[in-house]
Amino acid sequence: MSKKIILGISGSLRNARRGLGGHDLVQDLKNIGSREELDNYLTQEAQTHLKNFEEAGRTDELPFDEMYRNLKKAKGNKGLSNSEVALAAALWSVKEIGVDIDYLSLSEFYTESGTKDLTVLKEKIKNADGILISTPVYFGDRGSLVQTLINEIKRDDELHASIKNKIFAGIAVGAKRNGGQETALIYQLMDMMNLGMLGVGNDSETTSQYGGTGLAGDIGTMPKDTYGLNTAMGTGRRIARTVKMISMGEGKKLVNNPRVLFWILQDSNDKALKFVNNLPADFISEIDPEIINVSNKYIMRCIACDVCPTHIDLDEEYRCIIKSKKDDLEDIHKNLLDYDAIIPVVYSNKNATDFHSNYQRFLERTRYLRRGDYVFSDTVVAPLILEEIGTNDNMHIRVTTSMIRHHTVMYAPITIHTLNDVALNPQGLSENLKDLKNTIRDVSRGRLVSYSEEVNHLKYNPVGYVLSAVKDREDEKLSAREKMIENRIDRVKKIRSERIR
Repeated sequence: MSKKIILGISGSLRNARRGLGGHDLVQDLKNIGSREELDNYLTQEAQTHLKNFEEAGRTDELPFDEMYRNLKKAKGNKGLSNSEVALAAALWSVKEIGVDIDYLSLSEFYTESGTKDLTVLKEKIKNADGILISTPVYFGDRGSLVQTLINEIKRDDELHASIKNKIFAGIAVGAKRNGGQETALIYQLMDMMNLGMLGVGNDSETTSQYGGTGLAGDIGTMPKDTYGLNTAMGTGRRIARTVKMISMGEGKKLVNNPRVLFWILQDSNDKALKFVNNLPADFISEIDPEIINVSNKYIMRCIACDVCPTHIDLDEEYRCIIKSKKDDLEDIHKNLLDYDAIIPVVYSNKNATDFHSNYQRFLERTRYLRRGDYVFSDTVVAPLILEEIGTNDNMHIRVTTSMIRHHTVMYAPITIHTLNDVALNPQGLSENLKDLKNTIRDVSRGRLVSYSEEVNHLKYNPVGYVLSAVKDREDEKLSAREKMIENRIDRVKKIRSERIR
């Protein structure tokens, strides 16, 4: 098995590293042995970058454009900007997982005077198994350097093809705690997934959200944001573990069809159900499909318990506090486990007549599954969106942002637009589903192998929930969590023995 590489891409407009400075940064990170050393290094480098600005004219109160020009005359071999600090923390965590790291700064290739030779940039992207982009936030979105890279990938067929099914994760740094970091991460994630990459967020240790979210207003302040650094490091661990997990399945064979679970969450006159039942035969014949029509069930609303799930127990145990006889989720529960992929299916139309949706209620109620140490962890999720033209429900974004928080591996949403119940863009559906099938096989092989050998990073961290944290500690004293994970691993070992050769 060849050494895997995560490429860290800096979208910083105030970058401090370029050329040999980027190479030196990678070597520095490889030589750092502890979190304490890392924190000291990041603080020192941030202060060096502040000093860079002071020497470039900040002390003399020069206009910023003059300072900026002076900075560009520097060698680019010392200091770290705020978004580079977050990226460096993530790359150090990648290295700690045992995956190799590389680095490039976009400002080195896309300069004020125009685009420079992109040979090195393209080679680094082609050689990487995963790409981790760190960007400053501008009006809730990524910086223009990152947008320029995305445009480059779109128009360069070879570069575009080279990122297919590689793993993507993001980091965003803003001047306020709620300064647009999450929206920047989501927009960037959707773009990279639509270009063919598989998306992940930050890890279970940092509550599995959309990626790293740094807080840094003035120059040199990112190292002070411990929470933001932790999410960046969690993002590094998440992308590294995902790449490593998939690689463990290389050379192995899945001896039977992937098990794929379709959730019909929103429908009208069974249009979504009929569409799924009539998916191309060359896809259906090579998977083992199971359909749960959630749209016609009775699903009560989540009541937002402070302690969720009610207790730590085996995955098969239904652990939501809602036990009403008229609620159908308890009956569905055991049918949600041990699938290689989940395809949430949503139909949207402009006319709400005969419209049945349990989308939001069902997603709310899966809270107990997420907080039960990520039951769907590392499962491939591919949203299937059927939308009448002009409806504009944005369900492709909503499903993606909900399901990535289950610690899943996200495949780009497959969206079919309809008019008078006729699909307007059926072209390429078979090819898309063929690629999805192969992706499910690749990820599932790695997941079964890695989970049957080692899994120790799936604990839900109840940030902000004091009662849940207290309950977790009580459960740990009773070894309930250990028994649950042991049971999960034993179950995966059995599945592996039956399905992997």
